Amino acid sequence: MNKRFAGVLAAASAALLLAGCASGGETDTNNQGDKGTDSSAPAGLVNDGFATACIDPEYPPLEYYEDGSGGDIIGFDADAVRALAEHWGVEPKFEVTSFDGLMPGLQSSRCDFIFGGLYMSEERLQIADAAPIMNAGPAALAAPELAAKLKSPEDLCGLKVTSQAASSNAASVDKLSEECVADGKAPIQHTQYPKTAETVLAVLNGKSDVLVETNVAAAYMATQNQGKLEVAGVFDPDTTFGVFTRKDDQLSPAVADGLKALYEDGTWAKIAEKYNLDAEILDVY
Repeated sequence: MNKRFAGVLAAASAALLLAGCASGGETDTNNQGDKGTDSSAPAGLVNDGFATACIDPEYPPLEYYEDGSGGDIIGFDADAVRALAEHWGVEPKFEVTSFDGLMPGLQSSRCDFIFGGLYMSEERLQIADAAPIMNAGPAALAAPELAAKLKSPEDLCGLKVTSQAASSNAASVDKLSEECVADGKAPIQHTQYPKTAETVLAVLNGKSDVLVETNVAAAYMATQNQGKLEVAGVFDPDTTFGVFTRKDDQLSPAVADGLKALYEDGTWAKIAEKYNLDAEILDVY
């Protein structure tokens, strides 16, 4: 990643920890696997017999509703929750919330862990534990003609940029805009939306020039909008998505061990292939 933006990303993440109260969630237990006969579930699950994940099903290809607005929750993260539950001999359960409600939901014990496309930032690791699952980082998405011209984070100065509200990327865009001004360049005109679908639409309809999103989601969005959107060579992602648990919780080592076991037996690679993700981005240690 451009070192300047890497610093921006780390510094901006701190602001997210001061976000407002969690949004109300709903529980989804659709499309569950069979509960194992010999449960090897760790102690400390918030719901006996269930591995409960806080999740925002608005983020393909990681987590999204199969029919777009309801029904089963699918995607890499959703299937990973099911696989981890099966590994433990329990059933999967989804605590559905908005993106800004993920961490508050975890901290208020509405779920055991978060599978949700969250960077393992220094600031988040001060308040929660996390085990790595895949390499990730910011990416810029724009119309093909503009995407070809964007080569560095500084190229976003003066442009209309959109991002998902309450995300690390949103905070980083604001910080980058401040640095644009400090360097005598025009500020970024930044618009945030609650849902990722709204950010994509903003670029497609011309309200915004660029969408700053994670590389995993941006690649999917480009595939779904071929000829209209392309990933620009602005950033070199070198951060990591993690599966978050409560700080110093007894469940933390069990989650880390489960992720490693399912990585070693090829489960994560199979799920990645199912959702057209390159298994090379998996990063479990």
